[in-house]
Amino acid sequence: MYGHNGKILKVNLSTGVVEEESYDELLVKLFLGGNGLAAKIIYDMVPPDADPLGPQNALIFTVGPITDTPVWGTSRGHMAAISPMTGFFADSNYGGQFGTAQKRAGFDAICVTGKASKPVYLVVTEKGGEIRDATPLWGKSTEETITLLQSQEGKGAICAAIGPAGERGVLFANVICGGKRPGAAGRGGMGAVMGSKNVKAVVVKGNRKTQIADRDSLSQLLKSKYQAFEGNTKALRTYGTPVLVNTINALGMLGTRNNGNEEFFRAEDISGQRIKEQHWKEDIACHGCPVACGKNVSAAKGEYAGKPVKMPEYETLYAMGSMTENGDIDAIINGNHLCDLMGIDTISMGVTLAFAAECMERGICTEKELGGKVRFADPEGLFDLIKKTALKEGIGAYLSVGSARLAGKFGHDADKYLHAVKKLEIAGHSPRGLRSMSLSYAVGTRGGSHHDGRPNYAAVDPDPGFDPQPEYILKSNYFTAVGDSLVLCRFIAERGIGTPLNEDMAKIVNYVTGWSLSLPDLEKIGERIYNQERLINVQRGVSRKDDTLPYRVMNEPIPGGPAKGRHCPQEELDKMLDRYYALRGWSPDGIPTDDKLKELGLR
Repeated sequence: MYGHNGKILKVNLSTGVVEEESYDELLVKLFLGGNGLAAKIIYDMVPPDADPLGPQNALIFTVGPITDTPVWGTSRGHMAAISPMTGFFADSNYGGQFGTAQKRAGFDAICVTGKASKPVYLVVTEKGGEIRDATPLWGKSTEETITLLQSQEGKGAICAAIGPAGERGVLFANVICGGKRPGAAGRGGMGAVMGSKNVKAVVVKGNRKTQIADRDSLSQLLKSKYQAFEGNTKALRTYGTPVLVNTINALGMLGTRNNGNEEFFRAEDISGQRIKEQHWKEDIACHGCPVACGKNVSAAKGEYAGKPVKMPEYETLYAMGSMTENGDIDAIINGNHLCDLMGIDTISMGVTLAFAAECMERGICTEKELGGKVRFADPEGLFDLIKKTALKEGIGAYLSVGSARLAGKFGHDADKYLHAVKKLEIAGHSPRGLRSMSLSYAVGTRGGSHHDGRPNYAAVDPDPGFDPQPEYILKSNYFTAVGDSLVLCRFIAERGIGTPLNEDMAKIVNYVTGWSLSLPDLEKIGERIYNQERLINVQRGVSRKDDTLPYRVMNEPIPGGPAKGRHCPQEELDKMLDRYYALRGWSPDGIPTDDKLKELGLR
């Protein structure tokens, strides 16, 4: 089978049984791999009433057909589970080298269910899987764990680990994956699911080579696109994702002070340009990637001053910077590194802090109630609040559940100041200013993620309005579902191959797999995967009522700047939902119809 290993490793921690399962090519012709394969496994295995932190939930590690091929940006892996944040399906695409090592171990999916009676880690090689005692590792940081286990397992071993936050069940705990440029399965609480199963780490190692059907044609296609690809990725190579800070702020769409406004007067202080000038140490890349958008940087002051650490990405600079009105780049660098060590999603952490700060400022909650204080423009307090959250100490025990659950505890008007969809904090692409994101966040499988539908910065000025968005987001959903199932870096897909899905993407899939997919065939696969995700969520109660936006986005126009006056009123969202559901072949309540499911082979 070209592009695939044809094997799934199933690990039941409750029984200690580890077994290999083969699948035929029909499965991946329907779902590709990666995210699609993970969604199919979860739909088949996880009961609709399963507790996300209970033994019936499954944590799935997947790779795709183009993982570990000459296609740029294909060292990535994918992780999925029922999210403890949302209660719905969630998946996370991560960089580093874990995906490549998993593919070489010979398993397209590693499926972990049950709960171990004590801390364990899992070792996966070409010989299969083995459960080992992790008691001595419990309590260690992700960095310590990864370094120790990769050294212990020898050359070629790559480790994915949780930190103290995942061990303690912080709902937005993540999983950090090894490699020269570490990756993070950041969103939806994958680290909390892993910790709930008493799994400290997974180590993968192998030497299998991905078989490619037509290597020469694949090489020729990549060569023909490389010059344009180099030009399109120049800013990322130079500055990494922080290049977006000044760009988005200049558009008046950088969420600031809990999204009360969208211009940050200290944007330059946390920008990619400032980081490059004053903090850059070296470029770092995911395995085999020519872009090297990752950077090692060092803070000039603070807990990790002078130590080379991974650069905060744009989303962290937004969440821990502008959203909390913090212009201190040293505080953000230190806070970002602490999040990585503890295993915490920086987006949910920062946006939750911003929400708590506004609630305190408005008197909705008090320092006495929470046992601590959260303030805007408080770089000195950031590090301590992150640490307390990771350890669930004092005020951290409250923050560790995320902003949506905090709002439920606070009551009063707290819901009006939430910046979350389906209980997941919204990423740094404005749902008020960017018309595409108004709909994308609302209908997104994951909720407040910017990876279900992509922000369309090419259509900002003049204002495109809401009318074109259902068609755009539909195509964007196909694009992201296919990319996450291949598994392919989003930046490479957008800047190297192009968006939406196109003939070149279909050719790449065909050259690797030996298939003969047309572009409509590939779009149909994207549609099938997105409907599979929706079906999982529908079984868990999702309908139109959940496809909504925060109060501020729908009722408070952006107060100033280039995007002044933009917001998404309920009536505009309703019109977009009506059109989007019709295009999808869903009911007016957002439920996939039997006819649509039969058409897609899901019934």
